[in-house]
Amino acid sequence: MKGRIVLRFIASLSLCPSDIRKIRQMLRESGVTVRPLQNVLVTPHFVNEEALTLVRELKDSGATIYFDSGGYYVQVGRMTYEELYYPLLQHYLANPWADIYTLPDYVPTTQDSEEEVWFKVRQTVDFSSIFLDELPPRLQEKAMPVVHGHTLEQVEYCLSRYISLGVKYIGFGSFGTAGKNNEANVVTQNAQTFARHVVQIAQDAGIQVHLFGVGAPALVAMIYGTGADSFDSSSWLKSAGYGQIHLPFTRGYNISHRNSQSELQRGITVEEFEHFKELTGHSCPYCESIERLQTVKLMRALHNLVCIAESVDMINRGEHERIRTIYANGSPKYRKEFERWLLPS
Repeated sequence: MKGRIVLRFIASLSLCPSDIRKIRQMLRESGVTVRPLQNVLVTPHFVNEEALTLVRELKDSGATIYFDSGGYYVQVGRMTYEELYYPLLQHYLANPWADIYTLPDYVPTTQDSEEEVWFKVRQTVDFSSIFLDELPPRLQEKAMPVVHGHTLEQVEYCLSRYISLGVKYIGFGSFGTAGKNNEANVVTQNAQTFARHVVQIAQDAGIQVHLFGVGAPALVAMIYGTGADSFDSSSWLKSAGYGQIHLPFTRGYNISHRNSQSELQRGITVEEFEHFKELTGHSCPYCESIERLQTVKLMRALHNLVCIAESVDMINRGEHERIRTIYANGSPKYRKEFERWLLPS
């Protein structure tokens, strides 16, 4: 793997126009030192024209814009892979101003058999190749096909085909899936190993690598350890909807109501929250009022967004001892993983 490249966080921003306006305005007025909307991912097929115009304004203000294919919506069953192709092509051709264009990908789920995974892998590679040919040269330069696979053979099948296409960017999207409709990505040991493999092979070929759909603050050390150039996340918003808050390099905790029955929805007391704020050095206007944090989703979302950006800034600055201390005082699961993630052999 080549020398350490600065990790970039790409905020998933597929929201309604009013929410985008509120978030932009509140960040402008916040005084926070990080810039969490410096890089933004949006799915043009699933946002309206007004929202896309607001994202274009972010681009004009200096943000880097990633267009996502909408493979997630195939993953959760809202459309078929075949239905994705032509609308996506039309959206890309109509909006040639973005920086990265994700090619149509067919996401395997944890429940898929090996035959089903191979089918999705081959479909992704074949349709991505055809789709790339249909793009004009100026968009081909910004195209990003996605590696999928549950075995090393499948991952290398994608890699070899994509490298032969001469692309400058490759995404990796085959993390494990969980939830009722496979709507959540989770990190498995194999996925982490494959991500590192993709990064090494691609970067040796001069290709940048993006990790799709995994980015809670507690996983930032793992993401950094893969050597990837960038990752996107909507966890800041989804967690807020479940009443959860994060702090730099911590897992999510439910702050909207105390819940000791579910490990996923483990609650946090005000005293514990203040302790973690002091430990991580976090301070933002969105968590100054515990009552507003408990009752207002947008406050939780913005707080979480800032915490992911702070985690990335901290790790890019090489503050490993501080990060090690945070992990050591956090979840036992992540405490055990830290050395392997951040300082791989």
